[in-house]
Amino acid sequence: LPEFAVETVVDSIKLVAQTHPSVLETMALPVLHDYLNFFMAFSSSLAHIKNPYLRGKLLEVMSMMIPRDKSQGFEFGGGNLTQLFQEHDIARQCLIPTLIQFYVDIEVTGAHNQFYEKFHYRHYMAQLLLYVCQFPVYVKAVEIESEKTEEFVRFVNMMLNDAIYFIDESLLKLTEIRKLQQDMADQGEWMKKPEEERTAAEQRLQQAGGQARWGMVSSTEVLSMMKMLTGHILNPFLRPELADRVAAMLNYVLMLIAGPKCIELKVNDPDKYSFKPKELLALVVEIFMNLSAHPSFAAAVIKDGRSYDQKVLAKVHRLLRNHALKDEGYIAQFWAFVQRLKEMESDQMELDAQLGDVPEELLDPISFELMTDPVLLPTSGNIMDRSTISRHLLSDETDPFNRQRLTADMLEPASEVKAKIEAFLASAKRGGAAMDVEQ
Repeated sequence: LPEFAVETVVDSIKLVAQTHPSVLETMALPVLHDYLNFFMAFSSSLAHIKNPYLRGKLLEVMSMMIPRDKSQGFEFGGGNLTQLFQEHDIARQCLIPTLIQFYVDIEVTGAHNQFYEKFHYRHYMAQLLLYVCQFPVYVKAVEIESEKTEEFVRFVNMMLNDAIYFIDESLLKLTEIRKLQQDMADQGEWMKKPEEERTAAEQRLQQAGGQARWGMVSSTEVLSMMKMLTGHILNPFLRPELADRVAAMLNYVLMLIAGPKCIELKVNDPDKYSFKPKELLALVVEIFMNLSAHPSFAAAVIKDGRSYDQKVLAKVHRLLRNHALKDEGYIAQFWAFVQRLKEMESDQMELDAQLGDVPEELLDPISFELMTDPVLLPTSGNIMDRSTISRHLLSDETDPFNRQRLTADMLEPASEVKAKIEAFLASAKRGGAAMDVEQ
């Protein structure tokens, strides 16, 4: 089937959805089922539709079938659309795998503007995922999909990349907006500036405002997906190759919102830029606490030397309590977890002191940390920790030392190095001198 034939149908339905959404909600349910059959058949079939942008457009129009309120043109609260996704058998079986696969596929398309285009289509994918996961059958589908470890971990990794990019982009722009607003607040000095300079500053303010608003909306959307997913599944987020990144991202956001430099984000009329720090804080804390149920998360949090800070977490606790962002029981659980982190940090410092100088051959050559699961890279002969090289391979399937093709299944256990690490740790924990690893 020629792609233009599919695109013509999609564009027609898109026009109706954009201009007269009430038409969709008053359609008979069997007709809506036929439309969704069409969207599902082609958006989920790489064999029939190879163009990722056309698949993206199919999902975009599908997201327009999410029931909404009158402010968005829906006169009857969604009408028959409220039943559509719950009752559609093909969507119940195939929509979640399709959304996750598309999120990964749109990362690299070969187009010159692929970096920004992917965000456009992932926005509609996120809307669909957040909507349908209100229904248990779709949550179960997510749980099943998460068992496909390699694909789902790649999806989570890309979500992390997006979240970090959006947060950095939006909060950086907020600091720029604050500076411009402060300059303009001093009317005496402001009016002394040449008109050309004032005009340029006003244009920068408008541009920064648009970028900050886009970044905040997008980051909130991605974090909302993470909150929803971590409420049901934990293992993919806390695999060795991802746990440190997830913890570091959450620590980083908490530091930005509640750390010593949070004053730099204080702008006039924050709602104009969709900046809602209290809601953002509560959202990040929910992800934080969802993951706290997993035993490896606490270790990953304290391992983050860049943003983990007990003072910041103590301030987060005060903000949660003072602004009643969560109920008392939830806040008490958060504080108990913070205290557990403090104890673990103290234990880790004692262990580090016992270890002393770690032999270089036992350190990962990229992270410079003591390896726990050393593997041999057959393409270059180097040895790395499995978590470090696996994290690299999620984004780039090449050997970092010589750029030859390398995949996770090519990694070989470095048994001799593993034995030396275990012997070194045993010696250090006994309190004796570090053993000679060459023996």
